[in-house]
Amino acid sequence: MNRNAAGPVLGRQIRHELVSLMRTPLTMILSVGFPLLFFILLAALTGNAVVDERAGVRVVQFLAPGLASFGVLMATFSFLASGLSEARATGVLKRQTSTPLPRWALIGGRIGAAVLLGLIAVTLVLSVGVFFYDLQLPGRSLFAVAVNLLLSSFAFAALGIALALLLPTPAMVVAVANGFAIVLSFISGLFTASGSPPQWMDTAAWFFPLKHMATVFSDALNPQLTGSGFQWDHLAVISLWGIGGAAASVWALRSGRERNPVSDPTSHVRASAADAVPRRAGRPPLWVLFVGQIAHAQMVLWRDASSVFFAIVFPLLLVAIIPTINGGGDLDVGGGLLLGSFFAATMAIYGAAVTSFVNMPQNVSEERERGVLKRTRATPLPTGVLLAGRVVAALVVSLLTLFAIALLAMGMFSLPVPPGWPVGLLVFVVSATGFAIVGLAVASLVHSAQAVLGVTLGTLLPLCFISDIFVIGVDLPDVLDAVSWFFPLRHASRAMTDSVSTIAAPFPWDHLGVILAWAAVGVVVIAARFRSEKANHTRAAATARRRDSTPATAG
Repeated sequence: MNRNAAGPVLGRQIRHELVSLMRTPLTMILSVGFPLLFFILLAALTGNAVVDERAGVRVVQFLAPGLASFGVLMATFSFLASGLSEARATGVLKRQTSTPLPRWALIGGRIGAAVLLGLIAVTLVLSVGVFFYDLQLPGRSLFAVAVNLLLSSFAFAALGIALALLLPTPAMVVAVANGFAIVLSFISGLFTASGSPPQWMDTAAWFFPLKHMATVFSDALNPQLTGSGFQWDHLAVISLWGIGGAAASVWALRSGRERNPVSDPTSHVRASAADAVPRRAGRPPLWVLFVGQIAHAQMVLWRDASSVFFAIVFPLLLVAIIPTINGGGDLDVGGGLLLGSFFAATMAIYGAAVTSFVNMPQNVSEERERGVLKRTRATPLPTGVLLAGRVVAALVVSLLTLFAIALLAMGMFSLPVPPGWPVGLLVFVVSATGFAIVGLAVASLVHSAQAVLGVTLGTLLPLCFISDIFVIGVDLPDVLDAVSWFFPLRHASRAMTDSVSTIAAPFPWDHLGVILAWAAVGVVVIAARFRSEKANHTRAAATARRRDSTPATAG
């Protein structure tokens, strides 16, 4: 290829990949929206107090670098790795390499798009910090910030490509990439302005490049420090990791690993709802259809690696990490509540919300887009049985997450069995069921599966921060506090944490009442929407029959 044409080719490929990323709601939410949203919410929760009256330094001065670094990490490592692995498994990468597009442009386009997406996340966080929270950007170190961001972005991109090419399946890549990203983010202090993790955890964090990147970024934005902001020891560690990732990627590409992936049977095989209907003469009993739908829905939920990670693995990681960083799971936080018990309860509610309110409705919406739900009208499967099976399947997965979290918390922190566990179990079942019904109501109102994901996840994440899910002991502003009590998540979280306290709490009639009220509204919305869709389908079928029965006239 002509060298003069190399630049335009790479530029067009970067633009193509960036547009593809921006059309994926999950990517935009977690790599751009997630850091910005967390920055705004943490600034509100901490009050953005002044920590240095003389220099006017506020808390956000130490929050912004960590959350901006998280955006870079997710865009250039997690999503680059998962996207490339998906393209490899589906044969897209193999087909692209057989086109006139050079391999370097193909890989370079993905890297460039990921780096730009990470820089967009950084720009948004810093801009919001400057214009709304008095964040200071010292001119002395802006060049060092730019070098650190670019060097770290390319290092994480090289590691992400190596991960995508070396691991055999997209499911494994998603689990490893997101697992490393979340764990390293917490032990590297990205979500806190202060804190003292155990010595072994701090030592482990310094071995990886994320801690070094965040440290250089934070020190460069610290007005209390002087100098250019360059810290060559930290940049050297980041560079070594980048060189290692690049070497592994080049070896994998030269060995042809991108052309011969191990088939991942869970990546693209999607059974339809009709497949869960038993093949037998006559109409099967409703309970047989119901059980079949539960089994089918669980299969769909378990096959989605991203769903499994964020609904099950992610809360388990937070239960293990957050109490460890903040003084231990046996720390008494007041009211007879231990820190480990608190996060076990809130992470169980979070996992249930992700499974029931986000993942399951998205799967239903995807089946609707493929015409599966429409085809089931011609089968013995009633719509009510289909939806009830999905709700119960989400509840079963949520209960498995609850039991896994309880076992982990009791094993790690030697927590006692709370006396109110029967009430807690009831609260959990009602909450998970209510989340599922509300999620289906959202799916019935929003027609695109990607839009359903954007609405549900974009609603859930902010509510988690103002509903005592990720934080404890913070006085919310009056407006945020009122908003949080309007939604069922805050009530589920409070009732669940009260149930694991060592001090007996009154039965949570009020909290359960709010959750059930939301579920009742969801049922009404679902019933109205499906009746409307059924009527429209009947009218369309009648119109088609009349049109087919009308004799043609000679022209």
